[in-house]
Amino acid sequence: MTETVGRELVARLHRVAVEFVLSEGLRVEDAVVLAEDLVAAGFTGSATVEVASLERGVIRSDAEPQIRELLAEYGIRVPVPTDEDDEYRLLLTAFGYWNLALHFFEGPFYVRIPAWEDQGPLDRTLVTLLDRRDHETSPDGRLSVEDEMRAAVRAHVPAV
Repeated sequence: MTETVGRELVARLHRVAVEFVLSEGLRVEDAVVLAEDLVAAGFTGSATVEVASLERGVIRSDAEPQIRELLAEYGIRVPVPTDEDDEYRLLLTAFGYWNLALHFFEGPFYVRIPAWEDQGPLDRTLVTLLDRRDHETSPDGRLSVEDEMRAAVRAHVPAV
């Protein structure tokens, strides 16, 4: 369904999805304002309307299921992680598919990465690309490497 939503609204949907991954967490007000804007733009799915009707100050635990449903209504599935492997897959998804900023991805990636001989193809590709990015001297060159990293994740991690 995201193909029917404008690029700016899709980017905002992805930002809300990314907030589930970030340490500071989901900002419910962002999701409510987004849902209000979606309704104003003519998108009236039941989850969209439900989130748009929430009070902006509602606590996360009360709004999280509805916000997950809102995202799912637009084809963005944010699973609830049950262990560290699930959390890592969600981090990879957020980086590869939802444009999670590299600085949020890089630290947890390095904490998790096994020794070189124990790495899988995606891990090795990302380590190699991060090294290449560190040696890039131009901002455009660094962005190009980040794009390659996102493409590598998409090639190895199925969309949720």
